Amino acid sequence: MSKILIAGSIAYDHLMTFDGEFKDSILTEKDLTHLSVSFLAKTEDLYFGGCSPNISYSLALLGDSPSIIGVAGADFVKYKNWLDGNGVNTNFVDIDEQNVTAAAYILTDKNQGQITIFYPGAINNTNIGFDLDKFDFSGYEYGIVSPELPQRMYYWAQYFKKTKIPYIFDPGQAIPALTKEQLADIAGSCDGMIFNEYEATLIENKIGLNVIDLSKKMRFIIKTLGAKGCELYTDGKIIEIHAIPDMKEVDSTGCGDAFRSGFIHGITNGATMEKACQMGNTSASFVVGMKGTQNHHYALPEFNARLNKNFS
Repeated sequence: MSKILIAGSIAYDHLMTFDGEFKDSILTEKDLTHLSVSFLAKTEDLYFGGCSPNISYSLALLGDSPSIIGVAGADFVKYKNWLDGNGVNTNFVDIDEQNVTAAAYILTDKNQGQITIFYPGAINNTNIGFDLDKFDFSGYEYGIVSPELPQRMYYWAQYFKKTKIPYIFDPGQAIPALTKEQLADIAGSCDGMIFNEYEATLIENKIGLNVIDLSKKMRFIIKTLGAKGCELYTDGKIIEIHAIPDMKEVDSTGCGDAFRSGFIHGITNGATMEKACQMGNTSASFVVGMKGTQNHHYALPEFNARLNKNFS
């Protein structure tokens, strides 16, 4: 069992489905300056979400001891009870009593294309969440900084650097808001980075280094590729790790967070980088077949059986 700090957003997810394709409603050859489109959602469900709880939930399933660092609103009580009941420590969550917890409104079409509107709520309160020295993090061996308010993410990265807690930097949608200097600083202090193909291009353009050269500044970089799996950049090599094949895709929301859970579980429990990526892909496979980011359940024997079946 590993004690792990998971910093990032805490949110309620409003997941909706669109029984069609977005591309049929958006005419890209037209002037999009005054774009006005409307989609009729077929279903709508409310789930627990946010990067840090999503990652923490799957880590707890894998037998680790995750703790969330983040900011929530006055409506967090029900969510807190859910997390506490599922093995996730919420003692390091700051509460903004004047605001609600962040909310993500995600509409998914039949090809798994997504349109997301994110309301930050309590996350936007820049007066809280920046004083980690008030907490006791002794005994924690690893961390991850996942998407949240960019300035808070940078602070968390600096804190992990100061306290010598190795961490993964998962920049996500914060890339445009972080400066080149901040990204370079983080690249020089983090254990590794995880991002998808689109984010990889954003980082390359921002920092002026390709992924291969950037990976030389840290222990690893992982580029996630959705249904194709991921690429691992480490020790000057690129290793391709396939996804679990033939999975029924119900909803891809949360798969990336689950991948991070499996990977962190692997590297904090003695696995090689490649094996940890295989664990990440296995973890993600339990989410893609479910609606919602914290509705999957498994015991370790079931996880290991799927891992061993698909990776020799």
